[in-house]
Amino acid sequence: MVVEPTPLEVVPYRLDQLLFHAPTDSIAAANLRAYADLGEFHRIYVEQVLQAAPMNDPRLSMALLHFTRDPDWSAAQAAADSLFGDMAPQRAAFGSAFGRLRTLFPDSLVPRVVIFNAGYNYGIFPTDSVLGVGIEWFIGADHPVVALLASEAFPNYVKRRMVPDMLVPAAMKGWLMVHYLRDASGEDLLTQLVEVGKVMVLLEALLPDVGPALKLAFTPEQLAWCEANEFNIWRTLVSEGHLFSKDPERIAAYLNDGPFTNGLPRESPGHLGEWIGLRMVQAYLKEHPGTRLPDLFHGLDARTILKAYKPRD
Repeated sequence: MVVEPTPLEVVPYRLDQLLFHAPTDSIAAANLRAYADLGEFHRIYVEQVLQAAPMNDPRLSMALLHFTRDPDWSAAQAAADSLFGDMAPQRAAFGSAFGRLRTLFPDSLVPRVVIFNAGYNYGIFPTDSVLGVGIEWFIGADHPVVALLASEAFPNYVKRRMVPDMLVPAAMKGWLMVHYLRDASGEDLLTQLVEVGKVMVLLEALLPDVGPALKLAFTPEQLAWCEANEFNIWRTLVSEGHLFSKDPERIAAYLNDGPFTNGLPRESPGHLGEWIGLRMVQAYLKEHPGTRLPDLFHGLDARTILKAYKPRD
């Protein structure tokens, strides 16, 4: 489904550079400037994202100075500066993606994109009007700072995604998951698969030039395994009684992140449910070509969509 973007310009606010490039004696002034420019989001950044100090705490400037002069975080920032430069490709990609979202949903909010560095506390941080992106998460899986991250908190399947090409798809996915995913808590696995599948179909439409593995945060090998084993995955869902289960642990097995999906071979990716849901919704759209993407988000229920999904052995 080709969606022409409404012309938009998205210019990310470089909070990372404002703080990391500030002279030592100007960090307090840089902090005040960021607060003047960003308002409530800057308070959220220093208090919740960076977890430095309360906005009105006189020790905040010292905490920011300590953070921005830390050799590891400075090295990560230097890598981000070198890799991304003025972020021209990312600016264009955000503009096109949000332009397509505006075409599909004319009343949709285009958030302010804020680029920050928070020492790997948060990679993507959407609020009601701001899309925060932790740029240090995308400096390359082989960067020495990434190698230093504790494997308990940052397992290899997370580290391998820390590449520049993941920045825009991860950010757009984060925004859609917060603002377009219907809360289906307490409902069965099928419903939750379809709801997340609607969001993944929307992501496909917003980023048509980005490969599906990147949008799903799979490796190419994991995506190929899914495609080769679609019928087997479906058979497991049905024969094991998973599809209509409301068991939180069973649902989490398909939707939560991890090195693989529990109950399936280790070649499977984590959060496999995003791909299954995507395939279900794609099948419905193929069978009902007159359906507009916004129609998916206006009460089209999971069992109606399921009728179109017929994976073959």
